[in-house]
Amino acid sequence: MTDEPGRLLALPVPSRRHTALSATALFIFYVATMSRSVSLYDSPELALVAEQLGLGHPLGQPLHTLLGALVARLPGVDPLIALNGLSALAGALTVIVATSVAGTLLRANTGAHEGDWRWLAPTIAIVGMLPVLWEPATRIEVYPLAFFCGLWGAARLASAWVDSKRGALVYLSAGLALGLSASANVVCAFGIGLALVPSLTAATLRRTTSLREVGALIGGGILGLTPYSYVFAVARREDVVIWGAPTDAASIRHYFTAADFTPKQVSSFAEWWDHVGDLFSWSLHNGFFALMLLGLVGFLSFRRPMLFGASFLGITLAFFVSFVARNGVFATDVLDYLGYLAIPAWVAAAGVGLFVAHLADRKLLFGAGAMSLVVLFVVVTAPRPLGRTRHLDTYTEALAYQALRAAPRNAVLVLEQDHWVGPTWYLQERLDVRRDVVVVAYGLSASEWYWRHLYRRHPTLHDFELRAKGGRTARVQRFLEANGDRPIQVERLALANKLDLSTCPGDWLLDVTPTCDPVSATPPIATYSSAELERLGHGSPGTDGLIALVTLDRGYDLWAHGLPRAAVEVLLAGVPAIDGLDTLDLSLLPARVDPQARPSPTYEPPVALGHPARNLHYAAFIARSSRLPQLADYLERLSNALGPVEPKFASLTRTPANL
Repeated sequence: MTDEPGRLLALPVPSRRHTALSATALFIFYVATMSRSVSLYDSPELALVAEQLGLGHPLGQPLHTLLGALVARLPGVDPLIALNGLSALAGALTVIVATSVAGTLLRANTGAHEGDWRWLAPTIAIVGMLPVLWEPATRIEVYPLAFFCGLWGAARLASAWVDSKRGALVYLSAGLALGLSASANVVCAFGIGLALVPSLTAATLRRTTSLREVGALIGGGILGLTPYSYVFAVARREDVVIWGAPTDAASIRHYFTAADFTPKQVSSFAEWWDHVGDLFSWSLHNGFFALMLLGLVGFLSFRRPMLFGASFLGITLAFFVSFVARNGVFATDVLDYLGYLAIPAWVAAAGVGLFVAHLADRKLLFGAGAMSLVVLFVVVTAPRPLGRTRHLDTYTEALAYQALRAAPRNAVLVLEQDHWVGPTWYLQERLDVRRDVVVVAYGLSASEWYWRHLYRRHPTLHDFELRAKGGRTARVQRFLEANGDRPIQVERLALANKLDLSTCPGDWLLDVTPTCDPVSATPPIATYSSAELERLGHGSPGTDGLIALVTLDRGYDLWAHGLPRAAVEVLLAGVPAIDGLDTLDLSLLPARVDPQARPSPTYEPPVALGHPARNLHYAAFIARSSRLPQLADYLERLSNALGPVEPKFASLTRTPANL
């Protein structure tokens, strides 16, 4: 029982009013809970190149950069709010796309007289509040734009096949959307396109789609790739960040093959299969598996099963799970994985909407009951909607800001991890925070374009021999030696050891100096991290893990520098509130011991950033090394309760180390 469909975003929908209101409601929720700042992973870099009209990491993401530049220049709107809002808008508009797919499939079943269309859009919007769909839509990222465009193209094709709409224009527009999707993220577009191949092949064989229309689809896809011309248009700019500076054949090849960073992939099928198993276990705990199952049931619950929906869900799920599982450095809590898994999740949302519509058509009470269960499912899935705190989260930006503000005048900061490099880069390049400070990104130091850009920003730096033996580490050492008249700070002891630098603990970073002042107080980085963890809780995915990682790194640094009590205090600052932990007496731990080489805190199972169980275990390890077995046993029990974790280090002999 469907009405004559209206149209939104050039797609047929069962009801313009229901669909528009549902998408608007989800957009309001996304905006209310989205980040107002730069966050984890690529967010600072994407914001930077959009505001500058620069060029980001390969393959450039030009559609996001161009649209981001447009929204970042809206009068009276903070650029970071606008850029986060772009993700929220693309995510919320996907409600219209998923509703169109569901309505199209329902229309194809009109002969069976099943499904109450009024339940489709509201149900899909409620499913859109699930963390797997909320997370990528509430921070600066390319995924929402990519999956919105790609799924729009799929919805356009589905309606053409069901409504028997012929003509090259329909297929041209669908191809254009898929090409634009690839201009935001190639992998998202490829996965969606792959899932369309069986239906397109069947339509071609049945001659409901002509070869001319297939050609229009391909032509539209090529046309949709035209934003990549932006890469070449800005490649010669020298006043902004131009990653890779692709200005000649060699640098263009280098850029588009992503030679700056080649992610490690699995070494065997067994390793890949283990990752698939880990993802399956993960999906059981966070509701993703339940969503996939309910979506599939929705597509198959009608007397005429909706095979297009079922096959599209199955192929996208299989492809993106396979793609994610191929990563050699793998952890199920990597937030970027949700950007890919959101695609089958949105398809499943359409299936859930159909399932509720099917039950509501049979009996209104059934539909209301099913909708109530969907709402309950969303409410109990962590982080719960009312407990989300991403809109309060400024930890990543504030950490970088405090480190810059506290740096000595004309200092050189050598940073390695993304959560230090990205926001520091944004603050310096975009907001001109501490222009006198030189930030050296250790990971990018292997690339010559990076050094050219750095020297343009800091023309008073002394020259050094860029090309010589020794690789990245030797290059940074030569730079530091050439600029030895500047104070130097490094992110953590592990990086200092790579560079053969003697360090002392500072407030936010480590000072490079041959002698240390006898200070054993807890550094501000721990106090601030603890306060932010208490304020945000688990409501801002990724930040609790980042706080655990930052405090684990600093705790290790302090212990290696001979400050075991301060080290344990810092480690516990990265642990959420546990009864009794805040009143724990650490006075028996020695304030100072001789600096020594200490085992690096390496643990299994792998996590994206950090985990409080690791902090507790390492604190227990310090306590046991300090001959405090009762304290060690207590902390280890807490670690096992939160974990368990398996240490991948052994005690080192107590020999003085030149720190």
